[in-house]
Amino acid sequence: MLKKILIEIDSKITSEFLYHYALKYAKITKAELWLGLFHKKGKPFQKAESILKKLFLEAEKLNIEVQGFIKEGDRLKELKNIINKEKIDLAFLSMENLNKLLKLPCSIVTSKIINIGKIYPKRILFILKGPITHLKEKIQFIENLSEIFQAKIYFNYFGGDKKIEDFISLLKKQDLRFELEIFSKFSYKLVIFQVLSKKIELLVTETKERTFLEIFKGTEMEKLIKNPPCNIILFKAHP
Repeated sequence: MLKKILIEIDSKITSEFLYHYALKYAKITKAELWLGLFHKKGKPFQKAESILKKLFLEAEKLNIEVQGFIKEGDRLKELKNIINKEKIDLAFLSMENLNKLLKLPCSIVTSKIINIGKIYPKRILFILKGPITHLKEKIQFIENLSEIFQAKIYFNYFGGDKKIEDFISLLKKQDLRFELEIFSKFSYKLVIFQVLSKKIELLVTETKERTFLEIFKGTEMEKLIKNPPCNIILFKAHP
């Protein structure tokens, strides 16, 4: 059960999609919302501050319990401090320094928007890969996303974990309409084909901390994140 959600505010136009999603997520889960702006000393932040104020008012109109704050200093350090101090459950963050963000002590959502005209998707493809963990948290995340957009849901699972059957069973109990395909090995080209053939407008994939070898060599998943064929949301469940 989510109690506190954090939204990191910046001045990027594409971030507004994430804010819209996060507000509705907080409304659905009835979580307390924290709006945070982190800036370096001497760097202008007036535009981001105005966005924070706008979101604060929108949250109040939705009857969401909301707090706002502005912190000067190192972004990652301040994020970790506020997450620990306020016991944040889920944080919607800018994708900058993604590998370091994945080490933060809460669940993480971030996004890359390449088509602003498709920020209200009608078809969403969820990518699941490898061992199936955090079943209930993933189901809740998927269920909330489905409710927000009222979109058609597809799943691609890459791997051989038998827990995929438990995952499917839980999905059916939530009365979600979906289609699922299982593949033995993850492939960037296969995901591209799935997106094009199914006219997917939003990809959602779980991301994890990478090993040193993966960072050195690069991965197919990293390729997908750097060059997505459509808008993409990344989700990391907290251990």
